[in-house]
Amino acid sequence: MEITNGNILCGGFLCKNRFGGTIRYTLENGHLICNGKSDCVNTELDEEGCSEMITMLSGRKIDSNKICTDVCDYYFCEDECDTDHCEDEATCNGYSYGMYCDIPSIAGIIKYIRPLSICDGYKDCVNGVDEAYCTVTNETQYTCENHWTKLTVPVHNFTRCTVLDFNNKYCSDYAPYQTNCSDSARVGVRCLVNGYLSSVSKFMICSGEKAICDDNFENQCLQTSSQCTVHRHLMCDGQPDCTDKSDETDHICITMTLVKCERRVGQNGELPIPLAWLRDGVKDCLNGIDEDDSWPTCGSNKSLRFVTSNDKCENVFLCPWGDPGYVEFSKLCDGVETCGNENKICSESRKQPKLSTAVLSTDKSMTKHLSYCIKGIKNTLNFKNHCFTISTFRFSNKNVYGGTNTTIILPNILQNCDHMFGEQYLYTSCADKCFSSSCPLRNIPRYEACPGQYQNRIGTIANNEYLTFVTKSYEDIYTNKYFVCDNNVTCIDYSQVCNLIDNCGDGSDEDSCTNNFKCDGSYIPVTKKCDGSFDCLDLTDECNNQCSRQILEGNALKCSSLVIGFLAVLANLIILSKNTGTLKNCKTTVALFNKSLIMMISFGDLLVGIYLFVISVYDGVIFKEQYCTQQIGWITSIHCSIIGVLSTIGSQVSLFAMCALSLTRIYGIKNSMRIPGEVTLMKSLQVAGGVFMMTLASIIIAVIPIISKFEDFFVNGVKYAEEIKVFIGTMNKQTLFAVFQGYFGRMKETTLSWHLINKMMSEMYSHDNRYEDYTKNIQKVEFYGNDGVCLFKYFVKENDPQRHLVWAILALNFVCFFFITASYLIIGIISHKSSKSLTQSGGNRQITQRNRKMNLRITIIITTDFLCWVPFIVICVLHSLDVLDATPWYGLFSMIILPINSVINPLIYDDTVTNLVSVPIQRLETQIAASRIYRELSLRFQRLSTVNTIELDCVAVQDEEVPGTAEMTGVRDDKEMITQL
Repeated sequence: MEITNGNILCGGFLCKNRFGGTIRYTLENGHLICNGKSDCVNTELDEEGCSEMITMLSGRKIDSNKICTDVCDYYFCEDECDTDHCEDEATCNGYSYGMYCDIPSIAGIIKYIRPLSICDGYKDCVNGVDEAYCTVTNETQYTCENHWTKLTVPVHNFTRCTVLDFNNKYCSDYAPYQTNCSDSARVGVRCLVNGYLSSVSKFMICSGEKAICDDNFENQCLQTSSQCTVHRHLMCDGQPDCTDKSDETDHICITMTLVKCERRVGQNGELPIPLAWLRDGVKDCLNGIDEDDSWPTCGSNKSLRFVTSNDKCENVFLCPWGDPGYVEFSKLCDGVETCGNENKICSESRKQPKLSTAVLSTDKSMTKHLSYCIKGIKNTLNFKNHCFTISTFRFSNKNVYGGTNTTIILPNILQNCDHMFGEQYLYTSCADKCFSSSCPLRNIPRYEACPGQYQNRIGTIANNEYLTFVTKSYEDIYTNKYFVCDNNVTCIDYSQVCNLIDNCGDGSDEDSCTNNFKCDGSYIPVTKKCDGSFDCLDLTDECNNQCSRQILEGNALKCSSLVIGFLAVLANLIILSKNTGTLKNCKTTVALFNKSLIMMISFGDLLVGIYLFVISVYDGVIFKEQYCTQQIGWITSIHCSIIGVLSTIGSQVSLFAMCALSLTRIYGIKNSMRIPGEVTLMKSLQVAGGVFMMTLASIIIAVIPIISKFEDFFVNGVKYAEEIKVFIGTMNKQTLFAVFQGYFGRMKETTLSWHLINKMMSEMYSHDNRYEDYTKNIQKVEFYGNDGVCLFKYFVKENDPQRHLVWAILALNFVCFFFITASYLIIGIISHKSSKSLTQSGGNRQITQRNRKMNLRITIIITTDFLCWVPFIVICVLHSLDVLDATPWYGLFSMIILPINSVINPLIYDDTVTNLVSVPIQRLETQIAASRIYRELSLRFQRLSTVNTIELDCVAVQDEEVPGTAEMTGVRDDKEMITQL
């Protein structure tokens, strides 16, 4: 059996007696511990770890661990633990307190007389020696009024600085006999008493009694937690004085001076002191250097503060109320409330959920109801059969002798525990009711674990293997529900385990939990990992192996974007270079306008192609796998806005030009019998004016969203400097409004302007001229930065401030598409009728074939425009109405579906590219036709006649008219119509 314990179990333990029952040895019957015989049958714990017993002058045996502890424990223990006359404190550090003498009733028995019983008017000794030195003479130096007799009595060295009993005193006033201690170990504070430097005993520290020091410094005590009050000089000294160690973990202990001094309270020699004590009007160092004006400082006014070194100063977060009035950036959002509410502000900024770490408890907290297994709730009666009860919940089958069993009632199904925290997570996982979460408990605390905590601990046996402890609550409940941290110094309650807070200080209470994700020293719910929103300062919650993002996701999208962009740039450059040289050859105004519009279409498609190519380069060459960490810098950059503007200009120029070209062709058909006007300067200026107006309209549409005057409508969010810590990632107006409510207090629900938002954010921080002002480092997520592809933001919601412009542009584009479709339908119908008329009248076959070719192109134009724009517009509408979330499709639409026309248009509206491709094809056909195989096959099949192509710009029809057929068939009219087309 492995049973270890370094200290005597003074205070209580649980064990089995010889009758099979449980012995509960508590403070009342603790005399059975270390009494020389084993009183338990399942262990000898009551005799384990007993220290040496010392025989005092009175003959009493006292545990050596109890001698000179500054405490008289005579209320509950007998000789073996302490004495009822405080004899354990009779001789300490070479100084004697009280006296020994013979007892009057029993001869030869020496009795210890405590200091409080001396000069009390009652003779405790045979010879009355305890009352013999109570007369004041001229040689008496120190006197006081006796607490019992109210007579003036001398203050002797053996009555000075004695252990206190607040119900009994030697003097009516503490000052005469609790000052000028001979024993330096009992000196608590040095201060002026009645104007003279004196020492005051440590028993007066935080006593709350009448002040002894002139400045009442012995009562300069702080409540560091609900469980502990300690003198300020016992804080931050490296030695915990509170069971919860709150005196060493207080926020003032974080920043200490480099210079050391001896404090007025304490016996630890020279120590650094908290910066908060400097120049505060209270003398903390014996030499008074803490009140000198030579300490390094940073800041000014409200942010003025003392620092360890002023080599590097920076601005700070200003507390809306309370002390110390500021929080340095390095301490923001660290879980420690310096201001009192800055962590709430951080939670609002980071949208951290409010966690429930405790579950419903009944039966004196020994029955735990998990999830929906709550008795008496009407709506959950349906779940009754789905719950089951574990009446003896034990961790890993460990049996703690004498411990009260915990009962848990929980759903009888496996659950996803990633959204559970604290007790809910612990009990569910330890009951094996989680899909993939293991129990965070690893061992039961040994008795010696977590020293200083649980002063009411009671020793017992764990699984018949080792000594552990339980604590008593209510009358008959003994519990062992504690998590032991890896440091073996701290134990925490189950509700503090897996609750996203490092309560242990070493992370052991969170590291084995599956419900969290650790980043930059803190924990976030694992459900917030890879959710598309940054929650960690180091961005690891979104930039990791599981969900690291790129501008273009997937190889298919990357390749398609690059190929489409390359082809669009190449094809449209060919058309522009060819048409630029032939533009001056156009003889008619209609031909000039047609060619100009075709060049506009090519120019717009060229810009779209450049956009695709640039995005592909940024994605595959510049950023690669590093895009995720640089995403915010990219979407807030001017480069993203520029290529977004170019893309929008290109698509709108192309659409407007196609719309104008449709109108021009309709006009040409309507006036086909008229002779086209020749090109003049005025006509050329009119054409140039039309081109300019369409281009200007496109530029205005593209540039309006990035004009700073309209930022309240088009800026989607802001990115503040990482140094100010409160804000992570990009912030929208809704989130910032919640942050301001947490900082400034209740605010009227309204939409704040970005100017006011930045001003309010700036007021949360100091602005010292000597230091860098991080609040000025503001990056805006402009209209085109809503996604990494930097496209016009077509997907908007009902509450989106830019929805009006987006809906207007979508409506305009839909009208343009409708007009283009209607125009080419009319052209197709007229062309079809013309072809049918020529066929029936036996007219020119070549013109008929040209009309068919024209109908095919018209069909392609309508089909491609329909497939590109109509589904896209429908998706935009459904997204705006919250019917579906189209955000994941943004890359597909922006990089493939919409830009595909930039490659198709050069093939439809101009034959330049087609001819370049057809030349090698025709050569190949010629070689095939000359082959023997082809000649043999041609004998079996009728060879199809070659149909010439027709350009849709300013090509004149050169075919000779068949004599006498113009009047009969109307060929001239049709040829004129085609010429106009």
